[in-house]
Amino acid sequence: MSSRSRALAWLLVLVWFVWILAFQGWLARGAGFGRLTPDLGSVFLVSLAGTLARRDVLLAALVAALARKSLSIDPAAAILFGMLALGGVAHALRSVVEIGGPFWRTLLSCAGAVGFSLWLQLVRAARHGSTGLELEPGALAWSAVASALVALALGGFLVRLPGLSPLRRTAW
Repeated sequence: MSSRSRALAWLLVLVWFVWILAFQGWLARGAGFGRLTPDLGSVFLVSLAGTLARRDVLLAALVAALARKSLSIDPAAAILFGMLALGGVAHALRSVVEIGGPFWRTLLSCAGAVGFSLWLQLVRAARHGSTGLELEPGALAWSAVASALVALALGGFLVRLPGLSPLRRTAW
């Protein structure tokens, strides 16, 4: 595989992340899903982590953070830490379980959505000087369930988006 095709594939990963996250924003605001919106960025990252070469998982998390920051008002460091933490967990789990399979992809996407949401709520509370988190467990649970359902239904499709084949592992 040429370095040009890998570079183009990584550029397309960034484009796909931006489009997916923009669609997530539209679902949250335009379509009226609100807090029931799945975390599509986490679902896409976990889905990719199951099919990329192991050395590329953290790079995918970095690309996900860049795409998320381009559409978010949250601090860059918080987004970077959240995406790298999810990518790191996926990277570590790859040596233990097959995260490309539907069960683990769904479970990790659900946990990633909850963890990332809690992390951003903690950062926002700290920025505003709040002493505690104002959690909405019901909304958080519905968002996690929605993320898990999307990961289960579309996770296999997301890794087959156009332009991503040069990055997929050849040996399963």
